[in-house]
Amino acid sequence: MYRKILPAVMAAVMLAGVSMAEARQHGGMENNAESVSAVAAEKGTRVTRGEDRVMELAVNMNVDGLHPKYSNRVPESWHPMEEVDWQVKPQDSPQLLKRWPVTVEDGGGTLLFSDSPEYVEQDGILYSDVVTGAGRIFYYHLNNTRQNKKIAVVLENEGKYTAILNVSREALSAPSDNYLWVGKTTQQEYMESRVNRNVFVFPGRKKILSNKMAETIVRPGQLVNGIYDFTTDGPVRLSVIMYPAGENPVDFIKKAKVLPKDEHRLRGTYKGMNRIIRAEKVYNPQMDGAVFIPLADNDRDAYRYGIDATDGSETQNYGNYGIMYELQVPVKGTGDVQYILQPLGGVYAGAMSVQDMADKQKFMLSVPQNQLYFGNVRIDDFTSSRFPSTADTDYIYFSSELASLGTYGAGQQLSFEFSPPGASNLPVNFILMPATQAQGLAYKWQTR
Repeated sequence: MYRKILPAVMAAVMLAGVSMAEARQHGGMENNAESVSAVAAEKGTRVTRGEDRVMELAVNMNVDGLHPKYSNRVPESWHPMEEVDWQVKPQDSPQLLKRWPVTVEDGGGTLLFSDSPEYVEQDGILYSDVVTGAGRIFYYHLNNTRQNKKIAVVLENEGKYTAILNVSREALSAPSDNYLWVGKTTQQEYMESRVNRNVFVFPGRKKILSNKMAETIVRPGQLVNGIYDFTTDGPVRLSVIMYPAGENPVDFIKKAKVLPKDEHRLRGTYKGMNRIIRAEKVYNPQMDGAVFIPLADNDRDAYRYGIDATDGSETQNYGNYGIMYELQVPVKGTGDVQYILQPLGGVYAGAMSVQDMADKQKFMLSVPQNQLYFGNVRIDDFTSSRFPSTADTDYIYFSSELASLGTYGAGQQLSFEFSPPGASNLPVNFILMPATQAQGLAYKWQTR
């Protein structure tokens, strides 16, 4: 899940559902498109419009591969007007975006992030550390052997008394070699998850976090992604392991060794598993126009530093995977506001949630909604050189791909939940603009 973040110039758009980034790309496409994109990303090059097969997949990907349980179910009463008619119209220049000032607050419990080695070639412990209090574990690993395996989280009580670990949110993907599908469906399940499940761990004893892990076979070449929020009243060690499909995980971990990290070093323990981004001033659609908030670019939104508990070295969460963002932008004035997610680095497939702060209702948004992924397009060099992005400005280009997060009244005070999904690319722009101004944005490529 290593990402080589691209500049915002790489924007590409298609109003459908959500964002993007760049890196060694995981699948979600058929082999032909996957190989073209992956090779291009590995070489640091861009996937251009000339590659017809990649273009066809990016534009025409239907709902095959989407989780049948999940779709955008925000009630119609939340939408004060019909969705903007995203018809392509001629544009003399790209749509200018102004960066909206925000404050950032990190808090919450402890994040354990396990993604190194990502391609696991032998049995062993992938990551391990002790948590007391609130925590989250996010793991993302691929079985790169020739045998069936299982990947699980084993708990060990390191205190003197029985520890109660309460799980409040959980998501575990079905293993698949469609990596974008894995990342997206895991986020969809997590965004909708609300559980209250206790796991009792006796002193000096070990126990698996979820029985589902022990029942899930990960075949060669398949990826699995899990996210669990929990609280424990005593010191509990959580260890992510890959082990032979026929063994008992509790017995296996007694003899298992910690595997060395790969070159990307994407594992560690991070204090503060949540990030709240608050606008410094109230947004008025009629006065302020189109604005954006950059997310996960490691410049205006910094990546978290932590410690690899297996060897004590400093590590950086390159992408802020497992960090849950809460986006709060107060709105006033009249008219309706269009919310958009704009990918800036590559293919993207994820989920978000939107909550009305008045009645506390929360709804999951599949991003993009009507296809598995998007964000494969790039802008031409001529346009990007004439209209370059800066620290405080960006653009929606004629060829940009966008994801609609809904149109809402200026009087609604909303909170959006976002987290970088596994297998997707970063950074992304979170955009607000008057709904009337949003008309005319492209939602698919045009012949120039």
